[in-house]
Amino acid sequence: MKKSNYMFILLVCLLSFSIKGFSNDLLEKAEKAYDSKKYKEAIANYEKLVNDGYKSYQLYFNLGNSYYRNNELGKAIYYYELARKVEPDDEDVRINLGIAAAKTVDKIDSKENFFITAVKTNLLSSFTTNAWAWFSIIALAVACILFFVFVNSSVFIIKRISFLLSCVLFIAFLATYFLGYSALKSKVENKFAIITTKEVKIMNEPTANANSKFTLHEGTKIRVVENNGNWLLIKLDNGNEGWLKISDVGII
Repeated sequence: MKKSNYMFILLVCLLSFSIKGFSNDLLEKAEKAYDSKKYKEAIANYEKLVNDGYKSYQLYFNLGNSYYRNNELGKAIYYYELARKVEPDDEDVRINLGIAAAKTVDKIDSKENFFITAVKTNLLSSFTTNAWAWFSIIALAVACILFFVFVNSSVFIIKRISFLLSCVLFIAFLATYFLGYSALKSKVENKFAIITTKEVKIMNEPTANANSKFTLHEGTKIRVVENNGNWLLIKLDNGNEGWLKISDVGII
């Protein structure tokens, strides 16, 4: 019995090493192809890794760069978004995503004030929900300590400073708690996708022979409202909505 267990463990170890070696080989091939400006070859190898279930910031970021160099804007933005989802505070992916997004055809006007929308989006995406939670916990803990100092100190200047700082940190706690809650709510309730085909017609019904309402182009970010078989009901920031095929988008 023990012998069979050892054989099984050995087999698993050998298999894991072979898989790791296979993935490293693909990664090396992809990087060499990218450095040689063979972007299609790089994409093919990176995509094999993705299809095999590998997930990492660097993989998504490199794949985004490869698609961008190959003039496939929609898929470049899609993989940049996936990379940002893994590392939301990474500056490189923010810059590349901004450059790629600036080249998209569709410019969607939001119903909300542009400045307010931009500030809210940047704030919520600056940190993960876990980071916001830690900020709020630390702010509240320090505020409580300072308030304790205020209550128990007999020195006027210490009482005054500790009280003011505890008030500031309590406000910081409320702000970070609200931002964390908003980020979590947005993550749970909102599902986004990127148009990955050059051009797609948005239909009024989830059927191929339905009437076209408007047209979107690659790289446009959309909100997914409903899933109906091979069709998605999508909504834009300006309130326009309609149906498109799942194959035309990449779900973030």
